[in-house]
Amino acid sequence: MKKTYLIALISLMLITGLVFIGCGGMRSPTSVVRQIHTAVEKGDNKAISELLTPEAAGIVLKMLPDFQRAYAESGGIAKMEQNITGNTAVVTVTYRNGDTDDYDLVRVDGRWKGTIIK
Repeated sequence: MKKTYLIALISLMLITGLVFIGCGGMRSPTSVVRQIHTAVEKGDNKAISELLTPEAAGIVLKMLPDFQRAYAESGGIAKMEQNITGNTAVVTVTYRNGDTDDYDLVRVDGRWKGTIIK
């Protein structure tokens, strides 16, 4: 009997964890920046629009070929560091060619999104 309850409890914990991850609850600012890079590299307009605020997505989509070229020339991501302050975050990306960029993110409805800070 105890074994049945233990299996049920473990199953419930796994399902809850998967739902939490699937809803974006576990996405860190660095993982969002990595997803943004992948979306830009692939030219995935839908993902770009989902990962960025509307204003930032509009700029990226308008200049997508330029961003794709710059990313290709960078050699890819070498390392990332994040600094979270409340509902904002800055992710500093160092590329393999030595260049660095800071990405501003804001938490919107519990999810991190790339933004443009003015």
